[in-house]
Amino acid sequence: MHTTLRPATPQDFPLIHHIAGDPANQAFIADETDAELQAHIDSPDSALLIWQADGTAAGFALFCQLTNPSEKTELRRLALLHTDRGLGQAFLSDLKAFGFSTLGKNRVWLDVAPENTRAIRTYERAGFQHEGRIRATWKRPDGVITDLHLYGMLRDEWQG
Repeated sequence: MHTTLRPATPQDFPLIHHIAGDPANQAFIADETDAELQAHIDSPDSALLIWQADGTAAGFALFCQLTNPSEKTELRRLALLHTDRGLGQAFLSDLKAFGFSTLGKNRVWLDVAPENTRAIRTYERAGFQHEGRIRATWKRPDGVITDLHLYGMLRDEWQG
């Protein structure tokens, strides 16, 4: 399988909306408006990406804090079109390479709701380290306020 990451364009917005609107994702990913997605594309502080597997769009991710002087980036709003095809590790491998190699960051981090156990297992298998929990900090799209677990990876861990 050949995989690539490419910058998102407005033509990708229907795909992003479709993935965010999937019942498996709705509790964990807010579906942003086209204007909000365009703002990510236009901002020097973010990179909205489409992940392709064998030339077909298969997921999306958003990197934030690109201009942070501490050489860190937040990986936010990452999701696959199909969650049952064993693509999670390849997706995360490409995202880690983008964060560390392409962006040149020293730290890639993300957060995840504790009830998103599939994502937690995937992140841990990909080498992300559990770094803590922030209590009652995020209002999910369904209105429930929940904790978030923080996960991170350092360049040395990725290279090792």
